Amino acid sequence: MTTSHHDKFFKKMFSGKDLAKDFFSNYLPGYILGQIDLTTLEATTDSFVDDQLKEHFSDLVYRVNMKRSQEAYVCILLEHKSHQDNRVSLQLLRYMTHMWTRIVSEKQASEYLPVIIPLVFYHGTTTWEGSTKFSSLFDATAELKEHIPNFKYILVDLSALADEKIKGDVKTRMTLLLQKHIGDPELVAKLADVATLYHQLSAGPNQLEILKAVAQYLIFTDKLTKEEMKVFLDQATSGKGEDIMPTVAEQFIEEGIQKGILQGIEQGIQKGAVGKAREAIIDGIEIRFGQVPNEITESIDQLSDTAVLKSLLKQAFVSKNLDEFIQALKKSKN
Repeated sequence: MTTSHHDKFFKKMFSGKDLAKDFFSNYLPGYILGQIDLTTLEATTDSFVDDQLKEHFSDLVYRVNMKRSQEAYVCILLEHKSHQDNRVSLQLLRYMTHMWTRIVSEKQASEYLPVIIPLVFYHGTTTWEGSTKFSSLFDATAELKEHIPNFKYILVDLSALADEKIKGDVKTRMTLLLQKHIGDPELVAKLADVATLYHQLSAGPNQLEILKAVAQYLIFTDKLTKEEMKVFLDQATSGKGEDIMPTVAEQFIEEGIQKGILQGIEQGIQKGAVGKAREAIIDGIEIRFGQVPNEITESIDQLSDTAVLKSLLKQAFVSKNLDEFIQALKKSKN
């Protein structure tokens, strides 16, 4: 599973103001909470990730007023890591200076630059090691360190937390529990706890959207069989997993992790450009499973029915593995 899949689920869940506010209230240190007004928390639409930073992380930035001044605000950079990175503080410094430079160039800053609180959310399988101070990257004497920029990022390390120590409301705990165990060999067993928490959510349209987001994330773990996915959905929906499975897959395809690919096949159908539709399927297979075998490419090139091609595109996204897609491809030719 690539980092982008973690990114998409992370952003989908944490971009919601309610979850972000609950998360910060439980995981920011008390001395910070005492100085900010979380009722003013707002997610920004800005991204300050440049081309060089894209390979390291995506970002979520929140603005919040400081209690001592309504004109001041704190930018909380919430970043997640699924693997340890000893130089994350260097990446954070680059990001922070990029943000300050943009603010100055756009004349958004008053007399002072805004405070930026960098927070790293880690959900790897081993405990995060090493210092959270930027100065720890240097082997220098105390005298020389006087000339080295320094800051400390806040680390939320889920791997160091027992499940029962995960704090927050139901939605927050469900999200954090899933992200903690997404790489766990015992993931299937842990999903029972996720389902139990899901039962505690308030009923409403947003409840189903949360379950869909979780199911879509699980599709890309490549650790659940269709049967295991159905068991989880049954646990979460009191035996209605069979009913929601098509809905989850369909919405996932409609919204699309690769919207460009989905648009490509739609354009192919509309314009009768079968070649474009074929290319879209091959691109989808490559994204999911890596290099596409020649025999698959050759088989797809022989297809001309756009309804069949659209069905195969969906199959490229929901197949557990390449063999499953191959079986669907064979059936489509009968």
